[in-house]
Amino acid sequence: MTPADMGRAFSYLFAYRSCSTHPEGRRRRDGEAQVAEILTSEISGYQDFEAFLNVQGFTMRSYEQAAIGVAARGQVFVMARRCTEEQAPYIDCVWLFERMRDRRSSETLEHVVVWAAQLWAMTQWFFYTRLDRGIDAVGRFKEAFINVSQLTRELQEQIEGLRTRGAPADDRGRVVWEILTDSTGALIETKARRFLAAMEEAALLDRIENEGDVQYRQTLNAAVEMSLNFERQAFYLMPDDERDGPPAEDAVLGLIEGTGLSSTAGAFGGGAGSFPDEEVDDEPNDPGRSNGGIDVGH
Repeated sequence: MTPADMGRAFSYLFAYRSCSTHPEGRRRRDGEAQVAEILTSEISGYQDFEAFLNVQGFTMRSYEQAAIGVAARGQVFVMARRCTEEQAPYIDCVWLFERMRDRRSSETLEHVVVWAAQLWAMTQWFFYTRLDRGIDAVGRFKEAFINVSQLTRELQEQIEGLRTRGAPADDRGRVVWEILTDSTGALIETKARRFLAAMEEAALLDRIENEGDVQYRQTLNAAVEMSLNFERQAFYLMPDDERDGPPAEDAVLGLIEGTGLSSTAGAFGGGAGSFPDEEVDDEPNDPGRSNGGIDVGH
């Protein structure tokens, strides 16, 4: 695979995250046929291309489309992010928090990060736990649907449960509890809408409109990334019975800090983080810049 071919393939995959030799249900994108030809004919160059991707925090996986229910024939190539300690400098995770931020209020970055973590965990509950779906069942991404009303309703029920149970004794858990319970139904719905729109922008969800009912379906790219990053993300899948898993506050904190990471325990201890356009005297620990489970760099 020549450097030119690598560049062409990477440029396409970075924009769309997947490339199909025989797309189903859509027309071929500009340049897709050429990139598919490169990827199917340059098997000997995979090692170099994979090394090129790994340096930037990516990897590539290929699947027979019939085997995962994408199409009757052909191959699909997916460029997925890897949860590594180092990511390429052009991969920005703060954009997600900017999309979810309420610019009409003085909402802090700390608040937005907590909501992003809670919404991410709840979304994965819909995609895996509710479906009784294994983390490696990539092909079942076509069954993983969610909409704004479903996400809002589940969040409201869980937050009401938090209120009933009361604040945890742990200081950091109490911060999360207070952020989530100090919310109205309208705020929860707004957060759900913004989160799902951001996930669509990140190519982790596809917007499916059916007779006026807008649904969001997990993308193949998202399913592949979840399977690859199992150790970093599977812990936060919320069980049907809360007694089978950690309290919601602990799951949110763990997701922000990352599984097995010990250097981010002060994510909330040093005060709220700030957005780029906010003036602060110091630069506290920024939970939005963690390399933990909320890995939705753009």
